Amino acid sequence: MTTYDMPGKKTSPANPITPADILADYPPEVRQIAEALRRLVKIAAPEASETAYPGWRGIGYRHPRVGFFCAIFPQPDHTRLSFEYGVLLPDPQNVLQSGGRQVRYVAIREVSEVDNKVLIDLLEAALSLPESKAACDDLVRSAARPAGSSDFHH
Repeated sequence: MTTYDMPGKKTSPANPITPADILADYPPEVRQIAEALRRLVKIAAPEASETAYPGWRGIGYRHPRVGFFCAIFPQPDHTRLSFEYGVLLPDPQNVLQSGGRQVRYVAIREVSEVDNKVLIDLLEAALSLPESKAACDDLVRSAARPAGSSDFHH
């Protein structure tokens, strides 16, 4: 089966979309930020799998324990590091912006912002959330924080 998830790009199991395909149409600065974020996620979560999502025009990460936990979304003038359950993450630096009811993201405008302890702390906190999607969904619905949420850092 062939689909057309990206304009002019046929996708199929034999012709998958790659992160490079997702990033190809963005300015060099945005691509540099996205590549730096990819490296940072791989350092923070080496066992996570990376998938290009052409419909979202993003690069998503799934961890064997917690499932889908973050994604990189290039934009015309910045790149977003988005957290699936960002609403549950501690944010003492107040860097997370709302992406809806549960998603939160950090907008990164300069590649120098990627080498940042705040981003590493957020990634580690996302990997420390409950294993069950249902448990996270319940926390989001109740607008509660997990017990010990201030201790989410490793």
